[in-house]
Amino acid sequence: MGDPLGEGLFSYARRAEEDECEQYPLEALQWLDRWGMQQHYVPVSLGGALSDFEVLFSLVRTISRRDLTVAISHAVSFLGSAGVWIAGSQEQKSGLACRLFAGERVSLALTERNHGGDLLSIETDAHLQKQDCCLLTGEKWLINGATRNSLIAVLARTNPKGGPRGFSLVLFDKLAATPGSFECLEKVRTLGVRGSDISGIRFQQAALGPSAIVGDPGEGFEVVLKGLQLTRLLCGAISLGAAETAFQVALDFALERRVYGRTVFEIPECRRLLVEAWVDLLLCDSLLTASARSLHFAPSEASVHSSVVKYLVPQLLEHTLKQLSVVLGARYYLRDEYHCGIFQRMMRDSSLISLFDGSSVVNLYSLTTQFKALSRCWEKSLSGSMSSPSLPVCELSVPLPEFAWSDLSLAGGGQNCFLESLPCSFEAVRSLGGHNCPPADVVSALQQQVGMLGTAANTLMKEIGSINFASPHVVTSQAFDKARDYCAVEAAAMTLQMWLANRGRENGYFADGQWLVQALTRLNACLGQKTNLNDAFIEILADQLTQSCGRMPYSPSESAAVLAA
Repeated sequence: MGDPLGEGLFSYARRAEEDECEQYPLEALQWLDRWGMQQHYVPVSLGGALSDFEVLFSLVRTISRRDLTVAISHAVSFLGSAGVWIAGSQEQKSGLACRLFAGERVSLALTERNHGGDLLSIETDAHLQKQDCCLLTGEKWLINGATRNSLIAVLARTNPKGGPRGFSLVLFDKLAATPGSFECLEKVRTLGVRGSDISGIRFQQAALGPSAIVGDPGEGFEVVLKGLQLTRLLCGAISLGAAETAFQVALDFALERRVYGRTVFEIPECRRLLVEAWVDLLLCDSLLTASARSLHFAPSEASVHSSVVKYLVPQLLEHTLKQLSVVLGARYYLRDEYHCGIFQRMMRDSSLISLFDGSSVVNLYSLTTQFKALSRCWEKSLSGSMSSPSLPVCELSVPLPEFAWSDLSLAGGGQNCFLESLPCSFEAVRSLGGHNCPPADVVSALQQQVGMLGTAANTLMKEIGSINFASPHVVTSQAFDKARDYCAVEAAAMTLQMWLANRGRENGYFADGQWLVQALTRLNACLGQKTNLNDAFIEILADQLTQSCGRMPYSPSESAAVLAA
C-alpha cells in the first residue's frame, strides 16, 4: 500500500484530499480489487480465499489503518454476501461468487428511516406471487453502497403479520431489474467517512424471480442475525486498525516532539497515557484473535462472543483515542497538520463503528437474552463438569478446523468455551512457577488481579442467573449494566487464556506479562474493583513499548522488515 507519508494512492495526503472533497474512493477500491481483496469474502469451497477468519480480519484491519472510508466501502461486500453463504442455494452462491470476483460489490439493506434497528418493524414488502416470485416495494435508508453497488441483499416483509418468521432475505440485482422499478436516493452527508456511499434505495413493485429469495421464505430474520455474528467481529477489526494508526502517530509525536527541554514521552503523565493506550490495543487484539479462532472451533457460540467484541472493542478504543488526543495536544484537532491530520480523521471516523451491525445497546440486549444459559454454564464450570477448555482455541500453533457455516446458531445453548475454562485459568495463574515463569512481582500482581476477578465473576454470574424479565422485550437498566459487566468478564477470560496458551512459545513483553497485569486491572475496574498499577510496571511497559513499536516504518522496505520480524 506504499509509504503513508508519501504521495501514493493510500498515503495520508491522498486519503485526506478525497475526504475533504467527500469523494468516493473508487480508485482505491479498484486497486484492492486488482490485488484480490474480494477473494477473501468468498469461501474456499466456491473458489475464493476465505478459509481463516483471522486472515480476513487482519486484512480489513490493515486497510483500516490507512482509511476507514476505503475499508468500509470495500468490506461491505462481505456484509452483503454473508447471508448467501449461510442459507443460499448452490446456484446463488456460485453466481454471487462470480460477480464478486469480477469486481462487483453487494450491500445489505436492513434499516429504514422510520424504524432504525427495529428490524421486526420494517415495512419494505416482498409480496409473494405464484412460483415463488415476488414484488418488492418500500424504501431502505442509510445503506452503505445503495447507489453504487450493483447487488443488494434486502430484508423484506413476506408475511403481513410480521414476527420472526415473517421476513425474507432477497437478492436484488440492479443490472437485471426492470427500468423504473427502483430509485436510488441521495447520498446522506455524514460527520465521518465522508466519501462513503451512505444513501438509500426505493423499490416500486420491482419484480424478483424465485432465484432471488435466499433460503426459505420467512427465514430472512434468522439468516441476517447469523450473518451479523460474523460482521460484528469484522467491525472490531476496523475499529482496531484505526486505533493502531492513531496510536502510532501519537507515539511518534511523543518521541520526537521536545517541550520544556525534553521529549513529550519523557513527561510522566504522557508516558502513562501511551502505555495505557498500548495495553488497550493488546487487549483488543487478544479479543479479536480469540473470537476469530472461536468461529472455527465453536461457531455455535458466536452469538455471545461477537456481541462482547462488538460492544467492548469500539467502546474501549474510543476512550483510548481520547486519551491519546491529550498527548497530541492541539495537533489532534487540526485537519492538515502532523501527518495530514490522520489522527483526527481516525478519531472522527471510528466513532461510527459502534453504530454498525447492531448498536452497543442492541448487542447488550442480545447478551441479556442469554443470561440464564450463561449462568448455568458458569455453575457447571465451577463444578468441574465441563470438558471443553478454550486453550486449544487460543493456542496459535493449533491449526484451525474448517469453518462450518451451517453451525451458526441464534443462541449458544449454554456452551461458552471461554467462560467454561475461566476457573481453570484462575488455577493456572495461582500455581505459576518453575521454568519460564514471569518475574515474581508480576506473578504476585497477576494473582491479585485474578483473585479479584474471580470474586467479581462469581458474584456477577449468580446475579445474572437470578434476573427475571417481565417480558422478552422489557429489559431493565440493571440488566444492561450486568451485560456490560459480563463483557468485561469474558474479555478477561479471552485475554488471560490467550496469554496462558502462548506465553511458552513467545518471549519479550508478551511473555513477561506486565501488559496482562495492566489489562486485567482495567477490566477489574470495569467490574467496580479499584486497583492501581505501580509506577515500576509503568516504566517497564514504557521501555517495552519503545522497543516494540519505536516509530512508524515509513518506507515499503522498512515495513516489510518489520512484518518479517
